[in-house]
Amino acid sequence: MKRICFLFSIHFVLIYACAQKECTLIFRSDEGITVHVYKPIDDTFNFSYISDKLELKPNISIRYEIGVNDFEVVMCRFSTGDRYNFIVLPGDHIEINCIHQKIIVSGNNAEGHNYYNDDYINRGLGYYYFKIDTIFKKYITDNIINYDSISYCFWKELILPYQNELKKMEISRSITPKFSSILAKNLYFDCCSLLDIFYLNLKFNFSKEDIRNIIMQLNQFYDTPYALSSESKKLNNSSIINFYYRIIYKNSDDKTKEKLIEGYDKDCFGRYQYYLMASDSLQLREFGTRFIEDLQNGTNYFNHEKMLDYLSKKFPASEYVSIIRKMMTQSQSVEKNNEIIIVKDSISSIKELMQLPGIKGKYVYIDLWETACVPCVYEFQFNDDVHKLFAQYNNLVPVYISIDKDRELWESRVKKFNLNGYNIMASKSLNEDIGMEVYHAKQVGYIPRYLFLDPEGNIINDNLPRPSKSSLLKPVLANALK
Repeated sequence: MKRICFLFSIHFVLIYACAQKECTLIFRSDEGITVHVYKPIDDTFNFSYISDKLELKPNISIRYEIGVNDFEVVMCRFSTGDRYNFIVLPGDHIEINCIHQKIIVSGNNAEGHNYYNDDYINRGLGYYYFKIDTIFKKYITDNIINYDSISYCFWKELILPYQNELKKMEISRSITPKFSSILAKNLYFDCCSLLDIFYLNLKFNFSKEDIRNIIMQLNQFYDTPYALSSESKKLNNSSIINFYYRIIYKNSDDKTKEKLIEGYDKDCFGRYQYYLMASDSLQLREFGTRFIEDLQNGTNYFNHEKMLDYLSKKFPASEYVSIIRKMMTQSQSVEKNNEIIIVKDSISSIKELMQLPGIKGKYVYIDLWETACVPCVYEFQFNDDVHKLFAQYNNLVPVYISIDKDRELWESRVKKFNLNGYNIMASKSLNEDIGMEVYHAKQVGYIPRYLFLDPEGNIINDNLPRPSKSSLLKPVLANALK
């Protein structure tokens, strides 16, 4: 029996490209999963704005095409919890298969993609930090830092090993020289982030001389054509840029700082004034990204109207500006949502919660959150995925419990984030009850956290997968509600 494979095409035209050639990504899965695609914005790496959402059906392929001029980095988040970056070159054909919730890449430069994502992104840079931390600390004695030795260690223990691995792949022709060069730069930035983390986590106060030495060392790695070239805007280096310019700005004199914002009010840039020290292309990416995150998270780390005016004048044809205008318009025109139920009564315990009309006799999914919790709010953009799962069951109710204290702020955020379901601001007694039942403490602990309760209020699961990992949540619900 032949298996019929339906192929869908999604085409995109990038207005800034002159002589583009399309790259093709083919997505397949052996089960239904969601892929959130983060396509480059203004020819810069995008890690904040979901460009497209692909719903993969079992054994049906989706063909995703993107125009590429030189190279681009496309980020994909899978509902299995995996995050993959794909360095795509003109004419590339890359196949991404999710089999038994494991991502397998084939096609152009597949070995390089697997090396980067499996050994770095999904293994976690934290692994490499702890690996190198013990080595670095050999060069710190009695609060004295041997900077030359740390620099040598940085190159020998981090940079050279992956450069050698890439060279082997290049010699074997499993990756192209162009791909190898780009990945080398991207991994260089990943390693630089470990140097940042290392200095941020040292447990003593730096002297002025230490600060000067750290800046000199950072300059050695960052302030070079290799690190901050025009290509760098396309790479996943935002955390490096953030740390580098922040420490340079912090240790600049007042005259330098005043000159940066000349002609603008301080609140235009808020906490992000230090990005004014970066190149225009990096400025656009970082200001644009922080603006999008501000709108997504309901925060106001700078004056939105003034920042929009700044970006519109400096980058009038910017795709970031277009996206931000669209998001602001949508935020201002939110219609009343009858699926949001705000519970006005004070609820003292989980057992009392289970007696509320509309909840009594049903299974309950609880999302513990707070408006000031960035990871909590970040997960809300994946709520559509989990609510699709909920819709399959008539006896399952979503409940959002916030540990906020400001009721007006909380209610405004509930509406802004479209939290469909029952919404409760935890009373002191409910906070304590959840604390004892879930955290074995006097109050709610780390959040976000997701709970699954049976109709009697018994906790079936006190640590469900996050909404961004909705594929992992599916079997949990299926087993309990079958």
